[in-house]
Parts: sequence; structure tokens; C-alpha cells
Amino acid sequence: MKVGRDELAGLIRCGEPVAYSSFVSGLFDLYGEIHGKPLAGDKTPDYARNLATLHALWPEAKFIHLIRDGRDVCLSAVNWKRKATHLARLYATWDEESVATAAAWWEWHVRLAREGGRPLGPERYWEVRYEALVERPAEECARLCAFLGVPYDGSMLCFHEGRTRAGAGHDAKAAWLPVTPGLRDWHVQMAAADVECFEAVAGALLDELGYPRAAPHPRIEVVAYASRIRNQFARDSHALGDWLP
Repeated sequence: MKVGRDELAGLIRCGEPVAYSSFVSGLFDLYGEIHGKPLAGDKTPDYARNLATLHALWPEAKFIHLIRDGRDVCLSAVNWKRKATHLARLYATWDEESVATAAAWWEWHVRLAREGGRPLGPERYWEVRYEALVERPAEECARLCAFLGVPYDGSMLCFHEGRTRAGAGHDAKAAWLPVTPGLRDWHVQMAAADVECFEAVAGALLDELGYPRAAPHPRIEVVAYASRIRNQFARDSHALGDWLP
């Protein structure tokens, strides 16, 4: 976070204990000051599972839940080389049944975030659809700013200017692309069998979120397979000390 040692030491009053929440708040305040920003935040998917704890630590914090069609998330997750080994250690079916396991993993995060966020009310919890954000970035960004209580500025959408990197081998983040719809498109990038498999596992949540299914009536054997994956995912989660929605 580029906070110097002296600044860090200044957050600790000599001889007095410092509350964890106050110390972390101080770090974020310093980070915001360094960048000349009135607010500082953190983007970490694991927070989706811990909103109640985070709210207890920081009652004034605001939470933005970015929801994306799980089939597009699956395309990213199964190619997530940096995390593949870690996820395979956590979930017994990740290596051999990656699509179905990714479906359970996606549903787990989204449901827990919604369950934890909705009791906080609209002043503290805000849901954004990824598809809307990339299709109407100015409109959605303005709505986000209103939620956060900061003025909207068109330059917020120019984050890529002067940073875009041409050439192959870079993902969208590393290439600093502008807001770009269609970077993942399960309609053309996902095999029909994988789509049926994903929807058999997490179709109920797709329905709840208003994402149309491509295979609304999966075959009996696929439903049975999906049930086995969901049960194994639940067992793995309990073994890790996590909770389920």
C-alpha cells in the first residue's frame, strides 16, 4: 500500500493497545491520502462470505457486490492458473469436475454475499450487475457514486488512458483495456455439455438473478451428477470450517 514505516508506526500510540479495526482503518486512510482520494476500498472475493463480520468491525463501511453471469465466471475460474492448485487442494472435485465445482463455488459466494448484505440495507449494501456495468459504464458508475456519496466524474472511465499495453499474452487487466463488453462469452466459448452441467448445479440461482438458461431441462443423469457435486462441495466446505447459504 506504499505506506512508510514512520507513518505505520504513527498509527500505534505508544503503550496503548490499538483495536484491529482502528488500525486497518488507519492504513486505508493513509492509502487514500497518498492518492488524494476521499475514500479507499479493497476488492477481495472472499469478503463475500464474511459481510456480517466486516460490518461488525466497520459499521460505516459500504459494500458493493458485483454479480456476473456464473457461466462467464466459470470460464475465468477454470482457467485461473494462479489459483488452480490452491482450489484443487480445497475442493476434491475441482481438478476432474471443474465446471460443476465452479458452479457450486460461484453460487456459494453469491448467495452468502446476498444473505449477508441485504440485512445491512440500501445505505450499506449495493448490488451491481457486471453486464450492466460494461454495457452502460457511465450510467452505472454514476449510480455507484451516488451510493458512495462522491461526485461522478467522466474521467473515472478513462483509467486505461496512457496505460494500455498492446501485444499478445496479456489478459484484460494486464493490458489495461478500456471498459470492454464480451471479454468472456459463454454462449460461444462454453461447450453445450458444460453449460448443461453448470446449469444443473447452479440453475436455481441463475433463475433467481434473471439469467436465462440454455438448458432449462437437464437430463436425469446430469441432475444426479450435479447433486453429487453439490454434496461433495458442501462436505469440503464444512471440513474447511466454512458455512453454506
